[in-house]
Amino acid sequence: MARFSAVVGAWASATEKRLSAVHKKVVEKLAMEMTRTRAEGGNVPVDTGNLYRSLLASTTSMPKTAEGPFAGSNVPSVIATLRMNDTVWLGFQAKYARRVNFGFVGADALGRVYNQQGAHFVERAIAMWPQIVRKAVEEVKNANR
Repeated sequence: MARFSAVVGAWASATEKRLSAVHKKVVEKLAMEMTRTRAEGGNVPVDTGNLYRSLLASTTSMPKTAEGPFAGSNVPSVIATLRMNDTVWLGFQAKYARRVNFGFVGADALGRVYNQQGAHFVERAIAMWPQIVRKAVEEVKNANR
């Protein structure tokens, strides 16, 4: 019969691996939801695709805005190196992402007048957090059977 400490140690190790897998899967699913286009059932409008390609992940701070065009997200590479206790920030680089998400009414710095309704793609992803976590847990459970 295995020693109690060995059994507990194996259980703790397996639990830590499953928690890490869920952590990574949740970040992946949240990023996918944040960039889900309207054609895919999400809220991200697509003109050139630059907006959804501008999503970045970071374990050090919120990604900064920048000028495009953007080649694509770094989310997969950040997830690959993610440790269990890492905090992850997801943010869009496209300077206009905030305006597209929240909407904008008024004149911009160039005097152009807008009455743009918000797409609320970030809020939609946040509202789906409970389902995202549930799906991630189920996928990790099923992968370990």
